Amino acid sequence: MTNRRLNFTLRFVVVALLLTVAVVLVNAVLGSMAPLRLDLTEDGLYTVSPAAKRILTGLQVPVQVKYYITESSGLPPELQNLERDVSDKLSEFAVISGGKLSFSVVDPSKDDELAEKIAAKNIRPFQVQTIDRDAMGIKLVYSAIEISYLDKDPELLPQILPQSLATLEYDLCTAVTRLTRDIDPVVAIFASRPRMDPQMVQLYMQMGQAPPEPPEVYSLIGQVLQSQAYDVRPVQITADSPIPEEATTLVVLAPKTLEQRQLYEINRFVQRGGRLVLATQDYEFNYGPSQQGGFSYTPTPQQSNVAALLDAWGIAVSDAILMDTNTEVLAIPSERNVGGLRLQVQEPVQNPVQIKVTPDQLNDDTSITNGLGSMLYLWGSRLELDEALLEGAGITPEVLFTSSNGAWEADYVPGPLAPMSLLQNPDRMLGAVPLAVLLKGELPNGWADGEIPFWNSTVDSLRVATPVEEFVPVQSAVVVVGCSKMFEDSFLQMVPGNAMLLLNAVDALTLGDDLIEIRAKVTTVRSLRPLGEGARLLIKLVVIGLVPMAVGLFGIYRHLRRRRQEARFLAAQGALQGGR
Repeated sequence: MTNRRLNFTLRFVVVALLLTVAVVLVNAVLGSMAPLRLDLTEDGLYTVSPAAKRILTGLQVPVQVKYYITESSGLPPELQNLERDVSDKLSEFAVISGGKLSFSVVDPSKDDELAEKIAAKNIRPFQVQTIDRDAMGIKLVYSAIEISYLDKDPELLPQILPQSLATLEYDLCTAVTRLTRDIDPVVAIFASRPRMDPQMVQLYMQMGQAPPEPPEVYSLIGQVLQSQAYDVRPVQITADSPIPEEATTLVVLAPKTLEQRQLYEINRFVQRGGRLVLATQDYEFNYGPSQQGGFSYTPTPQQSNVAALLDAWGIAVSDAILMDTNTEVLAIPSERNVGGLRLQVQEPVQNPVQIKVTPDQLNDDTSITNGLGSMLYLWGSRLELDEALLEGAGITPEVLFTSSNGAWEADYVPGPLAPMSLLQNPDRMLGAVPLAVLLKGELPNGWADGEIPFWNSTVDSLRVATPVEEFVPVQSAVVVVGCSKMFEDSFLQMVPGNAMLLLNAVDALTLGDDLIEIRAKVTTVRSLRPLGEGARLLIKLVVIGLVPMAVGLFGIYRHLRRRRQEARFLAAQGALQGGR
């Protein structure tokens, strides 16, 4: 009896130990695997993108991530789950990287020495509002991420909040990309400045003063690119300010009356394998009061002369004025007489040259425009493609976005636009036409023969004819946009899609598509498509008439049903009385 009890106890202990070991092993195996999730969002917002996986699996040297956060008991209720959510994402990234990315969670509020050390790195607690026992208060909490790689200065995400989770994948992969590349890519920017009114220039000259420098209207572009760790260098493309030899990408905005040598230098940059983003503007408009009320719109040609360069690449910018039924409303300052006082007010204006590009007009098959929101294509022109030339050069153009199907053109005539030209002209309808194009491949040489043009500033005595260079065919890429106004500072701030388009173009040409694919997950903006008159009428009929009609039909059905029931009851009652 005693032996049986001993054997039973021994077997129980052994089985319990084996089960414990098995549970520990299974937990260890499952813990090293990426967690399984069912992501039902259309764009896979909660699934690590293939681009992020390529970045993380491509790590050659370990990357350390430290998440500094106050203990959950010291956080307000809305931040209680933040540590768990961020740790889950970091754990998933660590598994995908194959152990090359490791992370730890630290509470600096418990270690004064650590708090001083990270404060020197600009990681400091920030204020959050709390409600405790019906009283509002302020707490200082930590929630920041530090990414370290070798002996480089660490990258910081200084404030992580619940809304930061949507961009954490992009922010982390961007930081890892910056740390792991050898040098920051060089992006050169050439941007024309607006010209002063000739009458104002003459007035300054008569006063014996030099005209002031026109203001910069493209300054924000450099700031946007610098925030992404690009080495941004403004250039004038002159003998004293040439395109840097180490530049990877050149951004040319609103080129006006470029001299031949400048065009040659841009072509030379592309023929050497450089990447080019070129946004040109053929017309700007002056808005003034109209005698019939409202505004008049006067186009002003901008004397852009990049046609010779673009012709060699199979692209032309239409010289007609582009209009579209898909438009944006702008607030235009105007003066009004109120009680004898002249007041300046902002008046909403909508006309067909204020073109709106909606997501359904974007090419979702290319990373540059995939996931972008709406954009303002202000006073832009359409692009024409020479299919035969491009096919002969072995280049397949990618149209990045188009106009709507309701686009048309009007010929340029000096003076304000005629009211009739603002209406759709059946004879000039275009349908969906290209507004921005990407060319990739061995682009044709615009200066295949002849001599290198002289700089206009070169004195005659130093002008020595030099044959043009012979270039070895190399792969290059060019993005051409028929509107540069959309990238001016005011419109970059007003329309986020405009800024994202330029940033995506530079990223794609300079770094590749990975970061753009990740960014597209967090920049998608859903917008309602404009409805036609037929659809609006149908919705009104459904909303106004469907409910009363349904109630009426139900009432008729109920009435007929009760009549049938009454007839059956009376028939049954008559039969019963007859049987008696």
